Amino acid sequence: MSTLSPEAALVPVETAPLPQSVELPLFRRALVFGTGFGIVIGERNLEAAIVRARPSGPALLAAATIRDFRNRPAAEWGAELLGFVADSKETRLAATVVLPRSEVIARAIHLPGVADKDIPAAIELQIDTLHPWGDTEVAWGWSRAKRGASSLKNEKASHDTVLIGITRKEILAGWETLFAEAGIPLAAVTFSSAVLHAALRFWREAPPALLGFTTENGKVEIYGESEARPVFSAEFSLAPERAVSLARAEMRIAPDLPAVPLSEMLPGVPSGCQPLAYASAIAGAVPRLASIANLLPPERRESHNRVQYLLPGTLGLLVVVGLVLVFLVFPALEQRRYKADLAQATRQLEPVALRAQNLERKTAAARARTAMLDDIRRRPQADLDVLNELTRLLPPPIWTSSIEIYPDNVVISGEADQAAPLLKIIDASPLFQNSEFSLSVTRASQTEQFRIKTFRRGRIGRTTP
Repeated sequence: MSTLSPEAALVPVETAPLPQSVELPLFRRALVFGTGFGIVIGERNLEAAIVRARPSGPALLAAATIRDFRNRPAAEWGAELLGFVADSKETRLAATVVLPRSEVIARAIHLPGVADKDIPAAIELQIDTLHPWGDTEVAWGWSRAKRGASSLKNEKASHDTVLIGITRKEILAGWETLFAEAGIPLAAVTFSSAVLHAALRFWREAPPALLGFTTENGKVEIYGESEARPVFSAEFSLAPERAVSLARAEMRIAPDLPAVPLSEMLPGVPSGCQPLAYASAIAGAVPRLASIANLLPPERRESHNRVQYLLPGTLGLLVVVGLVLVFLVFPALEQRRYKADLAQATRQLEPVALRAQNLERKTAAARARTAMLDDIRRRPQADLDVLNELTRLLPPPIWTSSIEIYPDNVVISGEADQAAPLLKIIDASPLFQNSEFSLSVTRASQTEQFRIKTFRRGRIGRTTP
Protein backbone atom coordinates (compact mmCIF):
# COMPACT_ATOMS: atom_id res chain seq x y z
CA MET A 1 0.00 0.00 0.00
CA SER A 2 1.07 3.59 -0.51
CA THR A 3 -0.07 6.82 1.07
CA LEU A 4 -2.18 9.34 -0.77
CA SER A 5 -0.32 11.69 -2.99
CA PRO A 6 -2.54 14.76 -2.35
CA GLU A 7 -1.85 14.76 1.38
CA ALA A 8 -1.07 18.44 1.50
CA ALA A 9 -4.52 19.24 0.15
CA LEU A 10 -6.15 17.06 2.80
CA VAL A 11 -4.03 18.13 5.74
CA PRO A 12 -2.74 21.72 5.70
CA VAL A 13 -0.06 21.53 8.38
CA GLU A 14 -0.19 25.20 9.33
CA THR A 15 -3.97 25.22 10.01
CA ALA A 16 -4.70 21.59 10.99
CA PRO A 17 -2.38 20.17 13.66
CA LEU A 18 -2.41 16.47 14.45
CA PRO A 19 -4.70 15.37 17.29
CA GLN A 20 -2.86 15.30 20.59
CA SER A 21 -2.70 12.19 22.77
CA VAL A 22 -1.40 11.60 26.27
CA GLU A 23 1.46 9.21 26.95
CA LEU A 24 0.57 6.34 29.28
CA PRO A 25 2.35 6.20 32.66
CA LEU A 26 5.35 3.92 32.90
CA PHE A 27 3.61 1.35 35.12
CA ARG A 28 1.05 0.78 32.35
CA ARG A 29 3.75 0.50 29.69
CA ALA A 30 5.92 -1.84 31.77
CA LEU A 31 4.21 -4.98 30.42
CA VAL A 32 4.71 -3.98 26.78
CA PHE A 33 7.46 -6.45 26.02
CA GLY A 34 7.62 -8.78 23.02
CA THR A 35 8.26 -9.17 19.29
CA GLY A 36 5.55 -9.39 16.64
CA PHE A 37 5.44 -10.68 13.07
CA GLY A 38 2.73 -9.02 10.98
CA ILE A 39 1.57 -9.95 7.47
CA VAL A 40 -0.94 -8.01 5.36
CA ILE A 41 -2.56 -9.86 2.44
CA GLY A 42 -2.88 -7.56 -0.55
CA GLU A 43 -4.35 -8.10 -3.99
CA ARG A 44 -0.96 -9.05 -5.45
CA ASN A 45 1.64 -8.89 -2.70
CA LEU A 46 2.21 -9.81 0.92
CA GLU A 47 3.54 -7.04 3.15
CA ALA A 48 5.49 -8.28 6.19
CA ALA A 49 7.04 -6.53 9.18
CA ILE A 50 8.75 -7.58 12.40
CA VAL A 51 8.49 -5.12 15.29
CA ARG A 52 10.06 -5.27 18.74
CA ALA A 53 7.83 -3.68 21.40
CA ARG A 54 9.33 -2.32 24.61
CA PRO A 55 8.01 0.08 27.30
CA SER A 56 9.95 2.90 25.63
CA GLY A 57 8.27 2.32 22.26
CA PRO A 58 8.24 0.13 19.14
CA ALA A 59 11.22 -0.53 16.87
CA LEU A 60 11.00 -1.97 13.37
CA LEU A 61 13.46 -4.87 13.00
CA ALA A 62 12.71 -5.71 9.36
CA ALA A 63 10.16 -5.21 6.61
CA ALA A 64 9.67 -7.07 3.32
CA THR A 65 7.34 -7.38 0.35
CA ILE A 66 6.58 -10.83 -1.10
CA ARG A 67 5.55 -10.03 -4.65
CA ASP A 68 2.95 -11.82 -6.76
CA PHE A 69 2.41 -14.50 -4.13
CA ARG A 70 -0.94 -15.61 -5.57
CA ASN A 71 0.72 -16.91 -8.75
CA ARG A 72 3.64 -18.67 -7.02
CA PRO A 73 3.89 -21.96 -5.10
CA ALA A 74 3.29 -21.52 -1.38
CA ALA A 75 6.55 -23.30 -0.53
CA GLU A 76 8.47 -20.77 -2.62
CA TRP A 77 7.17 -17.54 -1.07
CA GLY A 78 6.98 -19.29 2.32
CA ALA A 79 10.73 -19.91 2.13
CA GLU A 80 11.22 -16.18 1.45
CA LEU A 81 9.20 -15.28 4.55
CA LEU A 82 11.00 -17.80 6.72
CA GLY A 83 14.35 -16.47 5.49
CA PHE A 84 13.13 -12.95 6.24
CA VAL A 85 12.32 -13.97 9.83
CA ALA A 86 15.66 -15.76 10.22
CA ASP A 87 17.57 -12.72 8.94
CA SER A 88 15.97 -10.60 11.64
CA LYS A 89 17.60 -12.85 14.28
CA GLU A 90 14.19 -13.89 15.65
CA THR A 91 13.00 -17.48 16.06
CA ARG A 92 9.65 -19.20 16.49
CA LEU A 93 7.57 -16.15 15.56
CA ALA A 94 3.93 -16.86 14.77
CA ALA A 95 2.33 -14.43 12.31
CA THR A 96 -0.56 -12.06 12.85
CA VAL A 97 -2.24 -12.01 9.43
CA VAL A 98 -4.54 -9.20 8.23
CA LEU A 99 -7.09 -10.46 5.70
CA PRO A 100 -8.09 -8.44 2.62
CA ARG A 101 -10.81 -5.99 3.48
CA SER A 102 -13.14 -7.49 0.86
CA GLU A 103 -13.13 -10.82 2.72
CA VAL A 104 -14.04 -9.49 6.17
CA ILE A 105 -17.10 -7.65 7.46
CA ALA A 106 -16.30 -5.37 10.38
CA ARG A 107 -19.11 -4.36 12.72
CA ALA A 108 -19.17 -2.21 15.87
CA ILE A 109 -22.15 -3.07 18.06
CA HIS A 110 -23.33 -1.71 21.39
CA LEU A 111 -23.75 -4.10 24.31
CA PRO A 112 -24.68 -1.93 27.29
CA GLY A 113 -24.95 -3.66 30.61
CA VAL A 114 -23.40 -6.96 29.44
CA ALA A 115 -20.70 -8.40 31.67
CA ASP A 116 -17.34 -9.37 30.12
CA LYS A 117 -17.88 -13.09 30.45
CA ASP A 118 -21.27 -12.88 28.69
CA ILE A 119 -20.11 -10.94 25.60
CA PRO A 120 -19.36 -14.02 23.40
CA ALA A 121 -22.81 -15.45 24.11
CA ALA A 122 -24.45 -12.10 23.37
CA ILE A 123 -22.65 -11.87 20.03
CA GLU A 124 -23.53 -15.45 19.15
CA LEU A 125 -27.22 -14.66 19.56
CA GLN A 126 -27.15 -11.96 16.88
CA ILE A 127 -24.29 -13.06 14.63
CA ASP A 128 -26.63 -14.13 11.83
CA THR A 129 -27.97 -10.57 11.59
CA LEU A 130 -24.52 -9.07 11.18
CA HIS A 131 -23.57 -10.57 7.79
CA PRO A 132 -25.29 -11.06 4.40
CA TRP A 133 -24.24 -14.65 3.73
CA GLY A 134 -27.37 -16.39 4.98
CA ASP A 135 -26.81 -19.94 6.19
CA THR A 136 -23.13 -19.98 5.20
CA GLU A 137 -20.92 -20.97 8.10
CA VAL A 138 -18.91 -18.04 9.37
CA ALA A 139 -15.96 -17.46 11.69
CA TRP A 140 -15.92 -14.39 13.87
CA GLY A 141 -13.83 -12.69 16.52
CA TRP A 142 -14.31 -9.67 18.76
CA SER A 143 -12.25 -7.14 20.65
CA ARG A 144 -12.87 -4.26 22.98
CA ALA A 145 -13.67 -0.95 21.35
CA LYS A 146 -15.08 1.23 24.13
CA ARG A 147 -15.65 0.44 27.78
CA GLY A 148 -18.72 1.71 29.58
CA ALA A 149 -19.92 1.47 33.17
CA SER A 150 -21.74 -1.72 34.10
CA SER A 151 -25.26 -1.62 35.41
CA LEU A 152 -24.92 -5.06 36.99
CA LYS A 153 -23.88 -5.41 40.59
CA ASN A 154 -20.82 -7.47 41.50
CA GLU A 155 -19.74 -7.64 37.84
CA LYS A 156 -16.71 -6.21 36.10
CA ALA A 157 -17.23 -3.20 33.86
CA SER A 158 -18.78 -4.22 30.58
CA HIS A 159 -17.89 -3.04 27.10
CA ASP A 160 -20.27 -0.45 25.76
CA THR A 161 -19.02 -1.04 22.20
CA VAL A 162 -17.52 -4.22 20.74
CA LEU A 163 -15.65 -4.51 17.43
CA ILE A 164 -16.53 -7.72 15.55
CA GLY A 165 -14.94 -9.21 12.44
CA ILE A 166 -16.78 -11.85 10.39
CA THR A 167 -15.57 -13.97 7.49
CA ARG A 168 -16.73 -17.15 5.82
CA LYS A 169 -15.21 -20.32 7.22
CA GLU A 170 -14.22 -21.54 3.76
CA ILE A 171 -12.16 -18.40 3.21
CA LEU A 172 -10.48 -18.72 6.60
CA ALA A 173 -9.76 -22.41 6.01
CA GLY A 174 -8.27 -21.60 2.60
CA TRP A 175 -5.82 -19.09 4.06
CA GLU A 176 -4.94 -21.45 6.90
CA THR A 177 -4.15 -24.19 4.39
CA LEU A 178 -2.10 -21.86 2.23
CA PHE A 179 0.02 -20.58 5.10
CA ALA A 180 0.44 -24.12 6.44
CA GLU A 181 1.82 -25.14 3.01
CA ALA A 182 4.14 -22.15 3.19
CA GLY A 183 5.34 -23.25 6.65
CA ILE A 184 4.18 -20.04 8.38
CA PRO A 185 2.56 -20.61 11.82
CA LEU A 186 -0.44 -18.37 12.51
CA ALA A 187 -1.06 -16.73 15.87
CA ALA A 188 -4.02 -14.67 14.65
CA VAL A 189 -6.07 -13.97 11.53
CA THR A 190 -7.69 -10.57 11.85
CA PHE A 191 -8.62 -7.39 9.95
CA SER A 192 -7.26 -3.88 9.59
CA SER A 193 -9.44 -1.91 12.06
CA ALA A 194 -8.76 -4.44 14.84
CA VAL A 195 -4.96 -4.17 14.60
CA LEU A 196 -5.08 -0.37 14.23
CA HIS A 197 -7.31 -0.01 17.29
CA ALA A 198 -4.90 -2.16 19.34
CA ALA A 199 -1.64 -0.65 18.04
CA LEU A 200 -2.76 2.90 18.89
CA ARG A 201 -3.13 2.08 22.60
CA PHE A 202 0.10 0.46 23.73
CA TRP A 203 2.00 3.64 24.63
CA ARG A 204 -0.52 6.52 24.47
CA GLU A 205 -4.13 7.27 25.21
CA ALA A 206 -6.08 7.68 21.98
CA PRO A 207 -7.28 11.25 21.39
CA PRO A 208 -11.04 12.02 21.49
CA ALA A 209 -11.19 11.89 17.71
CA LEU A 210 -8.79 10.80 14.97
CA LEU A 211 -8.97 10.10 11.27
CA GLY A 212 -6.41 8.21 9.20
CA PHE A 213 -6.33 6.91 5.66
CA THR A 214 -4.33 4.77 3.26
CA THR A 215 -4.76 3.92 -0.42
CA GLU A 216 -4.18 0.97 -2.70
CA ASN A 217 -5.14 0.49 -6.35
CA GLY A 218 -7.20 3.68 -6.41
CA LYS A 219 -9.23 2.79 -3.30
CA VAL A 220 -9.17 4.77 -0.10
CA GLU A 221 -9.39 2.95 3.24
CA ILE A 222 -10.24 5.17 6.19
CA TYR A 223 -9.95 4.40 9.88
CA GLY A 224 -11.30 6.73 12.54
CA GLU A 225 -12.52 7.06 16.12
CA SER A 226 -14.95 9.54 17.63
CA GLU A 227 -17.56 9.81 20.35
CA ALA A 228 -20.31 8.87 17.93
CA ARG A 229 -18.34 6.05 16.28
CA PRO A 230 -15.82 4.42 18.66
CA VAL A 231 -14.45 2.51 15.66
CA PHE A 232 -15.04 3.53 12.06
CA SER A 233 -13.55 1.65 9.13
CA ALA A 234 -14.59 1.92 5.49
CA GLU A 235 -13.23 1.62 1.98
CA PHE A 236 -14.19 4.04 -0.77
CA SER A 237 -13.74 4.01 -4.54
CA LEU A 238 -13.86 7.80 -4.57
CA ALA A 239 -11.48 10.70 -4.69
CA PRO A 240 -9.59 11.03 -1.41
CA GLU A 241 -11.14 14.41 -0.54
CA ARG A 242 -14.68 13.07 -1.09
CA ALA A 243 -13.95 9.88 0.94
CA VAL A 244 -12.61 11.91 3.86
CA SER A 245 -15.62 14.24 3.75
CA LEU A 246 -18.04 11.29 3.89
CA ALA A 247 -16.08 9.74 6.76
CA ARG A 248 -16.24 13.00 8.75
CA ALA A 249 -19.97 13.15 8.27
CA GLU A 250 -20.45 9.52 9.29
CA MET A 251 -18.31 9.97 12.39
CA ARG A 252 -19.95 13.33 13.26
CA ILE A 253 -16.66 15.13 13.74
CA ALA A 254 -15.61 18.69 13.00
CA PRO A 255 -14.78 19.38 9.37
CA ASP A 256 -11.42 20.82 10.33
CA LEU A 257 -10.21 17.58 12.01
CA PRO A 258 -7.18 16.61 9.91
CA ALA A 259 -7.10 13.33 8.04
CA VAL A 260 -3.56 12.01 8.29
CA PRO A 261 -1.83 9.02 6.68
CA LEU A 262 -1.82 5.92 8.85
CA SER A 263 1.98 6.06 8.94
CA GLU A 264 1.72 9.35 10.87
CA MET A 265 -1.02 8.11 13.18
CA LEU A 266 0.92 5.03 14.36
CA PRO A 267 3.91 5.40 16.72
CA GLY A 268 7.31 5.39 15.05
CA VAL A 269 6.53 4.02 11.56
CA PRO A 270 9.74 4.25 9.49
CA SER A 271 9.50 5.54 5.95
CA GLY A 272 8.90 2.79 3.43
CA CYS A 273 7.18 0.44 5.88
CA GLN A 274 3.60 -0.59 5.14
CA PRO A 275 1.59 0.85 8.09
CA LEU A 276 -0.94 -2.00 8.37
CA ALA A 277 1.87 -4.60 8.49
CA TYR A 278 3.58 -2.45 11.13
CA ALA A 279 0.35 -2.21 13.15
CA SER A 280 -0.31 -5.98 12.92
CA ALA A 281 3.26 -6.69 14.12
CA ILE A 282 2.72 -4.36 17.10
CA ALA A 283 -0.61 -6.02 17.92
CA GLY A 284 1.00 -9.47 17.71
CA ALA A 285 4.02 -8.51 19.81
CA VAL A 286 2.15 -8.58 23.12
CA PRO A 287 -0.97 -10.71 22.56
CA ARG A 288 -1.84 -10.78 26.26
CA LEU A 289 -2.35 -6.98 26.11
CA ALA A 290 -3.50 -6.38 22.54
CA SER A 291 -6.91 -8.13 22.68
CA ILE A 292 -7.39 -8.07 18.92
CA ALA A 293 -10.37 -9.67 17.21
CA ASN A 294 -8.93 -13.06 16.26
CA LEU A 295 -10.89 -15.07 13.69
CA LEU A 296 -8.90 -18.24 14.37
CA PRO A 297 -10.39 -20.66 16.91
CA PRO A 298 -8.23 -20.86 20.08
CA GLU A 299 -7.26 -24.49 19.42
CA ARG A 300 -5.70 -23.57 16.05
CA ARG A 301 -3.65 -20.62 17.23
CA GLU A 302 0.12 -20.87 17.43
CA SER A 303 1.90 -18.80 20.03
CA HIS A 304 5.33 -17.28 20.48
CA ASN A 305 4.34 -15.58 23.71
CA ARG A 306 7.09 -16.40 26.19
CA VAL A 307 4.63 -16.21 29.09
CA GLN A 308 3.41 -19.69 28.13
CA TYR A 309 6.83 -21.02 29.11
CA LEU A 310 6.70 -19.32 32.52
CA LEU A 311 5.05 -22.20 34.41
CA PRO A 312 7.17 -25.06 32.96
CA GLY A 313 10.24 -22.87 33.23
CA THR A 314 9.47 -22.12 36.86
CA LEU A 315 8.86 -25.79 37.62
CA GLY A 316 12.09 -26.74 35.87
CA LEU A 317 13.96 -24.08 37.83
CA LEU A 318 12.50 -25.41 41.08
CA VAL A 319 13.59 -28.95 40.15
CA VAL A 320 17.12 -27.72 39.38
CA VAL A 321 17.22 -25.75 42.64
CA GLY A 322 16.03 -28.85 44.53
CA LEU A 323 18.73 -31.01 42.94
CA VAL A 324 21.36 -28.40 43.72
CA LEU A 325 20.17 -28.27 47.34
CA VAL A 326 20.15 -32.07 47.68
CA PHE A 327 23.44 -32.86 45.96
CA LEU A 328 25.51 -29.74 46.52
CA VAL A 329 24.22 -27.36 49.17
CA PHE A 330 23.11 -29.83 51.84
CA PRO A 331 26.32 -31.96 51.63
CA ALA A 332 28.38 -28.76 51.71
CA LEU A 333 26.49 -27.54 54.76
CA GLU A 334 26.85 -30.94 56.44
CA GLN A 335 30.57 -30.98 55.66
CA ARG A 336 30.89 -27.48 57.00
CA ARG A 337 29.04 -28.43 60.21
CA TYR A 338 31.23 -31.55 60.57
CA LYS A 339 34.39 -29.47 60.19
CA ALA A 340 33.06 -26.97 62.74
CA ASP A 341 32.42 -29.80 65.22
CA LEU A 342 35.91 -31.18 64.62
CA ALA A 343 37.42 -27.73 65.11
CA GLN A 344 35.50 -27.27 68.35
CA ALA A 345 36.61 -30.70 69.64
CA THR A 346 40.18 -29.89 68.61
CA ARG A 347 40.07 -26.63 70.53
CA GLN A 348 38.77 -28.47 73.60
CA LEU A 349 41.54 -31.11 73.41
CA GLU A 350 44.28 -28.67 72.45
CA PRO A 351 45.46 -27.92 76.05
CA VAL A 352 45.71 -31.64 76.82
CA ALA A 353 47.58 -32.27 73.56
CA LEU A 354 49.97 -29.41 74.28
CA ARG A 355 50.72 -30.81 77.74
CA ALA A 356 51.34 -34.25 76.24
CA GLN A 357 53.65 -32.76 73.61
CA ASN A 358 55.56 -30.83 76.26
CA LEU A 359 55.96 -34.00 78.37
CA GLU A 360 57.12 -35.92 75.31
CA ARG A 361 59.71 -33.25 74.46
CA LYS A 362 60.94 -33.21 78.07
CA THR A 363 61.15 -37.00 78.12
CA ALA A 364 63.13 -37.05 74.85
CA ALA A 365 65.47 -34.34 76.18
CA ALA A 366 66.03 -36.31 79.40
CA ARG A 367 66.75 -39.48 77.46
CA ALA A 368 69.25 -37.64 75.28
CA ARG A 369 71.03 -36.21 78.32
CA THR A 370 71.10 -39.65 79.98
CA ALA A 371 72.60 -41.21 76.84
CA MET A 372 75.17 -38.44 76.61
CA LEU A 373 76.16 -38.89 80.26
CA ASP A 374 76.46 -42.64 79.78
CA ASP A 375 78.62 -42.07 76.71
CA ILE A 376 80.81 -39.61 78.56
CA ARG A 377 81.15 -42.05 81.44
CA ARG A 378 82.19 -44.89 79.12
CA ARG A 379 84.39 -42.81 76.85
CA PRO A 380 87.60 -42.46 78.95
CA GLN A 381 87.94 -46.20 79.33
CA ALA A 382 87.16 -46.80 75.66
CA ASP A 383 89.67 -44.18 74.59
CA LEU A 384 92.33 -45.78 76.78
CA ASP A 385 91.54 -49.12 75.15
CA VAL A 386 92.10 -47.47 71.74
CA LEU A 387 95.50 -46.10 72.79
CA ASN A 388 96.57 -49.42 74.27
CA GLU A 389 95.49 -51.28 71.11
CA LEU A 390 97.33 -48.83 68.82
CA THR A 391 100.47 -49.13 71.01
CA ARG A 392 100.28 -52.89 70.56
CA LEU A 393 99.59 -52.70 66.80
CA LEU A 394 102.23 -50.06 65.98
CA PRO A 395 105.49 -51.09 67.75
CA PRO A 396 108.80 -49.31 67.07
CA PRO A 397 110.32 -48.31 64.72
CA ILE A 398 106.80 -47.08 63.80
CA TRP A 399 106.04 -43.92 65.68
CA THR A 400 103.04 -41.61 65.74
CA SER A 401 103.03 -37.83 65.80
CA SER A 402 99.32 -37.52 66.70
CA ILE A 403 96.32 -39.69 67.51
CA GLU A 404 92.85 -38.06 67.20
CA ILE A 405 90.13 -40.09 68.89
CA TYR A 406 86.49 -39.42 67.92
CA PRO A 407 83.35 -41.27 68.97
CA ASP A 408 83.18 -43.31 65.72
CA ASN A 409 86.69 -43.09 64.23
CA VAL A 410 90.39 -42.54 64.98
CA VAL A 411 92.83 -40.51 62.88
CA ILE A 412 96.51 -41.57 63.21
CA SER A 413 99.43 -39.52 61.85
CA GLY A 414 103.01 -40.70 61.92
CA GLU A 415 106.01 -42.31 60.12
CA ALA A 416 106.95 -45.91 59.25
CA ASP A 417 109.39 -47.70 57.02
CA GLN A 418 106.46 -48.95 55.00
CA ALA A 419 102.97 -47.43 55.52
CA ALA A 420 100.91 -49.67 53.20
CA PRO A 421 100.81 -52.78 55.46
CA LEU A 422 99.48 -50.72 58.33
CA LEU A 423 95.90 -50.72 56.99
CA LYS A 424 95.71 -54.50 57.14
CA ILE A 425 97.35 -54.59 60.59
CA ILE A 426 94.86 -52.06 62.02
CA ASP A 427 91.79 -53.77 60.45
CA ALA A 428 92.86 -57.07 62.03
CA SER A 429 92.14 -55.54 65.45
CA PRO A 430 88.73 -56.21 67.04
CA LEU A 431 88.44 -52.47 67.75
CA PHE A 432 88.89 -51.10 64.20
CA GLN A 433 87.61 -51.58 60.67
CA ASN A 434 87.54 -49.96 57.22
CA SER A 435 90.91 -48.30 57.61
CA GLU A 436 92.05 -45.96 54.83
CA PHE A 437 94.60 -43.28 54.08
CA SER A 438 93.00 -39.86 54.53
CA LEU A 439 96.04 -38.28 52.84
CA SER A 440 98.49 -39.61 50.30
CA VAL A 441 101.54 -41.31 51.68
CA THR A 442 104.72 -39.18 51.28
CA ARG A 443 108.36 -40.28 51.36
CA ALA A 444 110.74 -38.39 53.66
CA SER A 445 114.37 -39.61 53.85
CA GLN A 446 114.18 -43.30 54.87
CA THR A 447 110.57 -43.30 56.14
CA GLU A 448 107.04 -42.79 54.80
CA GLN A 449 104.73 -40.25 56.38
CA PHE A 450 101.11 -41.38 56.66
CA ARG A 451 97.70 -40.23 57.91
CA ILE A 452 95.26 -43.10 58.48
CA LYS A 453 91.56 -42.88 59.32
CA THR A 454 90.05 -46.00 60.84
CA PHE A 455 86.53 -46.58 62.14
CA ARG A 456 85.78 -47.95 65.55
CA ARG A 457 83.77 -51.13 65.46
CA GLY A 458 80.20 -50.76 66.68
CA ARG A 459 80.27 -46.96 66.40
CA ILE A 460 79.96 -46.33 62.68
CA GLY A 461 77.26 -43.76 61.95
CA ARG A 462 77.96 -41.38 64.82
CA THR A 463 78.89 -37.85 63.91
CA THR A 464 82.50 -36.83 64.29
CA PRO A 465 82.72 -33.73 66.43
